[in-house]
Amino acid sequence: MKAFLFGLAALCAASTLNAQKISGLVTQSDGKAVEFATVMLYAAADTSLVKGAITDSDGKYEFEDIASGRYFVNANLVGMGKGAAPVFDYAGGDRTLEKITLEESVTEINQVTVVARRPIVEVKADKTVMNVEGNLNSQGQNALELLRKAPGVTVDNNDNINLKGKNSVRFQIDGRDVPMDSKDLAGYLKGLRAEDIAAIELVTNPSAKYDASGNAGIINIKTRKNRALGTNGSIGGEAIYGESLKGGGRLSFNHRNKGVNVFGNYNNHFGDWHNEMSLYREQFESRDINGDQIIGPGEGITRRFDQTSQMKDNNNNHNFKFGSDFFLGSKHTVGFIVDGRTAHGPWKNNARTFISNFDTPEKIDSVLVASNFQPQDRKNLNFNLNYRFADTSGHELTIDANRGLYRYRAESYQPNYYMSPTEESVLSEKIYRNSTPTDIDMTIIKADYEQPFLKGKLGVGFKMNHVKTDNTFDFFNVINNVPELDINRSNRFEYDEMVNAGYVNYNIQVKKWGFQAGLRAEHTDWEGELTSQKPGGDEMVDGNYLSWFPSAAVTYTLNDKNQFNLTYSRRIDRPSYRDLNPFEDKLDELTYRKGNPFLRPQFTNSVELTHTFMGFFNTTFGYSHTNDVFTEYIDTASNGASFLRNGNIASQDNFTLSLSVPLPIAKWWEGYLSVTGVLSSFDANFREGFTYSESFKTLNLYSEQNFRLPKGWSFQVSGWFNSPSIWQAVFRSKSMGAMDVGIKKQILDGDCTISLNVGDVLGTAGWASVNDFTPGLYMTGRGTWESQTVRLNVDYKFGNKNVKGSRQRKTGTEDIDSRIKSGRN
Repeated sequence: MKAFLFGLAALCAASTLNAQKISGLVTQSDGKAVEFATVMLYAAADTSLVKGAITDSDGKYEFEDIASGRYFVNANLVGMGKGAAPVFDYAGGDRTLEKITLEESVTEINQVTVVARRPIVEVKADKTVMNVEGNLNSQGQNALELLRKAPGVTVDNNDNINLKGKNSVRFQIDGRDVPMDSKDLAGYLKGLRAEDIAAIELVTNPSAKYDASGNAGIINIKTRKNRALGTNGSIGGEAIYGESLKGGGRLSFNHRNKGVNVFGNYNNHFGDWHNEMSLYREQFESRDINGDQIIGPGEGITRRFDQTSQMKDNNNNHNFKFGSDFFLGSKHTVGFIVDGRTAHGPWKNNARTFISNFDTPEKIDSVLVASNFQPQDRKNLNFNLNYRFADTSGHELTIDANRGLYRYRAESYQPNYYMSPTEESVLSEKIYRNSTPTDIDMTIIKADYEQPFLKGKLGVGFKMNHVKTDNTFDFFNVINNVPELDINRSNRFEYDEMVNAGYVNYNIQVKKWGFQAGLRAEHTDWEGELTSQKPGGDEMVDGNYLSWFPSAAVTYTLNDKNQFNLTYSRRIDRPSYRDLNPFEDKLDELTYRKGNPFLRPQFTNSVELTHTFMGFFNTTFGYSHTNDVFTEYIDTASNGASFLRNGNIASQDNFTLSLSVPLPIAKWWEGYLSVTGVLSSFDANFREGFTYSESFKTLNLYSEQNFRLPKGWSFQVSGWFNSPSIWQAVFRSKSMGAMDVGIKKQILDGDCTISLNVGDVLGTAGWASVNDFTPGLYMTGRGTWESQTVRLNVDYKFGNKNVKGSRQRKTGTEDIDSRIKSGRN
């Protein structure tokens, strides 16, 4: 009850000001919705173009932030004809135009097939959309590979994902958060195929309606929807060859009538994915495993460690979703979704480290031969119940109830043998085992309501979520083939968190100006209990805090061709549950990571200014400041080990400049260019005696060229490039990039598509980096993943082609999912 009252109080905490829109519907003569139609808004006075739009899967279009005036609308889709809405007067607010019906031309064009395509990237007032569906070089790729091409997105060697220079990105699938940390998230994204993705949305400055977590904003992956009346679906498969053969299959279906819509899909992926990594370290040994000084300053010796590793991940994923919507008259809809995923298969690593003194590198004194075999099993099951009320006067209410269950089981066998330089004899050995079960349960209830208010639109909502995690880490020393529990390294970490939130948001259009303002309040109450196997080693950490998150936007339409949009938001990032657990996760005896139960949340203030020219060319300048930045940094131990640990180490300032440009070159040739530049500076305090300040510039490019050929053929060349940068405030990365080529053929009247793609044609996608930040350590690293692949994809559509798809709805799990960490990928 207290949580509910808190939610109601937050709804009434502020009054605020968002831009209205002109909208409408485009159909065929038989009433079926038309997708991909081009809709243009013109000024009636001089017929100048004001703004353009593309219809969605329901045939709908929208023009936002339009000044008062007199306009008319034209729509067309080659092969279906043209249509228009008559001249009308617009005085602000929401305006729905009469339906536009496309009529075919009397003249037939013989033996010509024209396929309507969405723009590769659309930059809208509140987000950037990268359209994947129909993109040739996306065929056969997974979601993580697609993100490397997204504007402003970079993916480092550990599969950590940054958006415009910031590392805390909240991930969603169809508006629902993905409850995983960076490593487990990478594994999930690798199992999500491009053929199941419609678009990737990048929201850098979300409004108060969204959860406040994620300083970089939100990346929402929208899955494909079936669009035919009656029953339809698709079936497909893929074969991929890089270092080994792998593949997968997929099936989706949709059935809709006046009273119910039933939908579902299933996909799987199997095969081994390979990675290689080399690390070279020059390390001054003077500290113990906790980082404490054990000898006098300047004493000790410098050692060389030259390590190579070959990793193999047996990626066996199964994903499913099943749901239904029930239409109770014209205003009420109830529905449910059950979705889940399983992933199992071992992760393997084989490594060799040549060890010597720095002064005599030619004299190898020992070789560490280590391996790691880690069987893993992940299970995730989510339940959602949803209710929606909407009437024709602009009142809308949605309510979601969610239950999520996440189970991760893994064991590791990790032998370490210190061998003689010739590897003919064993000098010493250390063999470890561990068991790391993780359980995460979450319960979430949320509601959102909107209605017209004072010539604008008022939105309010609340959300309550309760998350419990249970992480066990049992560490064993194996002596004479008998595992013995190491009580100094074994523990159980239980975490309980309740977050209650409420928001209010208001939008209004006043002539050429559009205003939006919102305020969100979040109260967090948390408790973490570390139970150690070692007597007296238990710890309890807890806390609570109330945070306020304002957001605002101002849009100004200068004239028919120029529009400006200024946005502001305050964001929070809470540590992932697994990062709060201080257990050690070993790659080998000399390389591991450990968590930190005392991590604090980080807060970010962001401002962005966007200029839009002709509705298509977009330039954005942004600035953000983050306090208490938490990240992984590298430190050293006295036994020659180096390890990653988490800490609140820095404050950071980011300046970004991005440009998005469509390049229509010819009727049969179109391209796209996206450029994002980042200037970032940070002041870091890792620990006493370990501070650092740095500024750096980085550039992210993506370009794509599409060629439409006769007889159903198409060809595509695409590429991405990341300039030198800094990862995780501790690694200076070198430039990296890749070029992909692909060809596609449609057969069986367009129902079957066959595509062949070659990834990383030039073999330039490998990474390289240097760490010279850490006192007493100099490290270089380089590595590759299986980026050079040949992919064959076949997809076949069956059934009717005009079913209105299932609702894409947000269920309320958005702020939880990106914080759940389990396992290695």
